[in-house]
Amino acid sequence: MTIFKLSPSKTTSAAVSKIKIQEYKAAEDIVQHWRQGKSTLDWRTMTIKGKIEWLKACLHWTGLPRQPIPAFDYIIDGNQIELDYDYYCLLGEVFFGYRGYFGMNLDAWYDCFSEIYIYEKTKPLVERGAKVIIKNSSLVKETLSEDYLLETVKAFKAKGFDVELD
Repeated sequence: MTIFKLSPSKTTSAAVSKIKIQEYKAAEDIVQHWRQGKSTLDWRTMTIKGKIEWLKACLHWTGLPRQPIPAFDYIIDGNQIELDYDYYCLLGEVFFGYRGYFGMNLDAWYDCFSEIYIYEKTKPLVERGAKVIIKNSSLVKETLSEDYLLETVKAFKAKGFDVELD
C-alpha cells in the first residue's frame, strides 16, 4: 500500500525512483528514514493512511510537548488543509517545526496542552503575545466544519492565544 500520491501525468522514471524510495507503510519506516538523517518526506504528498502514520511518527520522534508555547505568530493556512489530518500535521509543523506533534484529533490536541501543564505547573501554558492567525479560514470551515473551527478557536483563546481569522 502506497501512502504517497503521484499524478499519472507526472510519472517519469526519475520521479518513480524518487517516489519508490519514499514509499512508507508505517510510522516505524518514517522514523527510520529520519534516523538515517533524511528529511525529504512531506506529509502534504501523503494519502490519508500516510498522514496518520506521519502523525504517529511525529509523536514517537518528539513526544508530547512539555514546554510553554513561546510568543510568536503561528500561521495556519487553510490552503494546506484538505483533510482533518492535514490540520493536525500542519499544527505540529507550525508550532514545533518539521516532525512536530500537536495531536491527531481534538482530544489528543487537548492532551498536548495537559502535558505542558503537567511539566510547567507554575508557568502559563502559552507566553503572553502568542497569536494564532488562521489564513483562508473559510477553507478550514469547509474542510473541518464551522463548529470544529470555532471549537479550536475557542480552545486557543482559552489557553491564552490571541486568534485572528482571515
